Amino acid sequence: MTMNRSRNLLMLVFMVPVLLLSCTPTKKLKYVVEPAGPTGKNDYYNDRSEKTIQPYDYLYIRIFSLDERTNNIFNDRTGNTYQTELLSYSVDDKGNITLPFIGSILVKDMTINQAKEKIEKSLAAYLNNISVVVRYVSNKITVLGEVNNPGQISFFDEKVTAFQAIGFASGTNTFADLTNVTIIREKDSKINYHYLDLTQKNAVASEFYYLLPNDVIIINPINAKYRGLRDYTLNVIATVIGSLAAALNAINLYQLIKQ
Repeated sequence: MTMNRSRNLLMLVFMVPVLLLSCTPTKKLKYVVEPAGPTGKNDYYNDRSEKTIQPYDYLYIRIFSLDERTNNIFNDRTGNTYQTELLSYSVDDKGNITLPFIGSILVKDMTINQAKEKIEKSLAAYLNNISVVVRYVSNKITVLGEVNNPGQISFFDEKVTAFQAIGFASGTNTFADLTNVTIIREKDSKINYHYLDLTQKNAVASEFYYLLPNDVIIINPINAKYRGLRDYTLNVIATVIGSLAAALNAINLYQLIKQ
């Protein structure tokens, strides 16, 4: 009787830590786990304001003219096949771009359409019958952490969503904590940290749901990531319990012999 009670106690002592350490919070692994339904909120709005041009952005600028020589001056960059890259202009630290024969044009804090109009007005003083195309080029974000393909990703849109960024990185792995996603954003030489919970539907209403060029998104790990440490802990527990079991068996055997 005493021996059976001791064995039951040992089993209980062993199973409790195993269950506690092996539990994985599956809700942290799923996107938008909040259930949909007639009583829940299913519509969210996000003011997708247009991105403005900032220092170190790259702009694709193409100038069209009826004059062939004008086209060659502004658009011919050795004829390389990577034409989009070669026709890009970098925005300097003060927010200016430099065009041939025109000089510096301040475009900081302007939208693409505003920059297009300003460039056309600047060129109109020297050229007639021109048309200008402006768009972002070489935009990059960095996706790190618990994704299948971390690294720097290029895109040509003004901005991308957090879900799109994860998709570009081939999705998350089995250790991704979607309740604690870190967004790192730099503006005016100031670096800010922000956090998103992608398991909640209202994440799409966050001002940081849309990522801007040069943002960094980090998918943090759940606690189960540290499985090696957990396994080591379980081994230690198993060793201790085994030693206790051997000691109790020895005590029980001694008591039986003594009787």
